Amino acid sequence: MVSLSQQHLALLMEAGYIYLGMQRYQEAREVFEGVHVLKQDSEIPLVALAGVSFCQGKLKEAQKIYAKALKLNPDSLYGKAYLAETLFFDGHKAEAAQLLKEVDRAESKGPVGDFARSLLEAIDKGFTPEKLSQAKELKAYYDKQKKKN
Repeated sequence: MVSLSQQHLALLMEAGYIYLGMQRYQEAREVFEGVHVLKQDSEIPLVALAGVSFCQGKLKEAQKIYAKALKLNPDSLYGKAYLAETLFFDGHKAEAAQLLKEVDRAESKGPVGDFARSLLEAIDKGFTPEKLSQAKELKAYYDKQKKKN
């Protein structure tokens, strides 16, 4: 088996995130799947892979991949926080809030704790996935584009 240094694996992960940011989902998926093959004992590539599914709106698929990541590392704060986000967008607000509170308790300072608190605050203020994602506006835009073509 090929062995890469942590630095090389980090560069591959960064490449995957660049593809994800460019909405080149297939390339991002392939990079994260490849890193997972090389680093099967880490949940990090799986969390990233689930993020691809989330961005594509494949929420059930994302939840399954996050569950695999959390089997590898049940204490993964990123796995819990992003699973919670996916659950929230899939209509499971109470379950999402429970996970977010768990992350908040575990990390009072830091990026994943900040993310969890922000999403918890949005939930507490009554935000819905539609309000946060502007899903209706996006659908209207795409419907309009389809009619043009």
